[in-house]
Amino acid sequence: MTTQNSRRLVIVTGDKGGVGKSTFARGLLQCYIDEQQDFLAFDADTSNPQINRFYGSECTIEPVNIFKRGQTDLFLQGLRKHIFPTVNNEEGERLISPKSLFLLELPPQSSNILKDLVKEMYLFDTVKNSYDMRVTMVVVISRTLDSVNQFVNLYDYCQNNVDYIVVKNRFFGEEDEFHRYDNSQAIKTIKADAENSKYIREISMPDLIEHAYDYLDANSYSFAKGMEQDELIAVKGRVTAWMGNFKDSIKPVRHLLGLPNLDGSK
Repeated sequence: MTTQNSRRLVIVTGDKGGVGKSTFARGLLQCYIDEQQDFLAFDADTSNPQINRFYGSECTIEPVNIFKRGQTDLFLQGLRKHIFPTVNNEEGERLISPKSLFLLELPPQSSNILKDLVKEMYLFDTVKNSYDMRVTMVVVISRTLDSVNQFVNLYDYCQNNVDYIVVKNRFFGEEDEFHRYDNSQAIKTIKADAENSKYIREISMPDLIEHAYDYLDANSYSFAKGMEQDELIAVKGRVTAWMGNFKDSIKPVRHLLGLPNLDGSK
């Protein structure tokens, strides 16, 4: 479920490293670029800034250190200059266009920081009332119990103040093999409430074969560059197919990711 807020902040999280959150964020960035969305991305993983490494030359990505006290305050305040850019020249024109779509990738082990931000700043009410903005939490999971606990913990302090997209990363198995998540009594209890279930969507992310993934990583290639290069034709084909499958996988949740519906409506 989503409301008719005019702006969207997409937060990609996965509290354990290696679950595939950066891969999802990179795939989503490629979708934004391919569809010519006017967006701004923030990379909060200062120790391993992957989206900046792969996409820093293709779109605007700003760093943010959420582990440093006060930086999240500056991040939220900084959104204002992109949403309501000031007039900068004699003709009264804005030199940058106002943004309505933002992507933030959180680093591993940042759950407690986010929890404090939500509680100390009334994060979701603040962005809703000040920026007319709705938040989408993208939670990338593996098949481990840690992933279940991560989502339950996130839901505990976010409740229905955000939209959720749970992404089953098929690197770890087929969509029907995420038994700990699917059979979790805590998850079932949350989803049993019809009101809660309106805010929770589940999709899967396709698996990219290892040698193609490694090639992109070794060259710091975006998915677009992986499709454009002619050095390794098999990689070209693999990445092209993966990107097509990724776009298919997000079709049911495009509106929650700030993308227009395929019929052209918002």
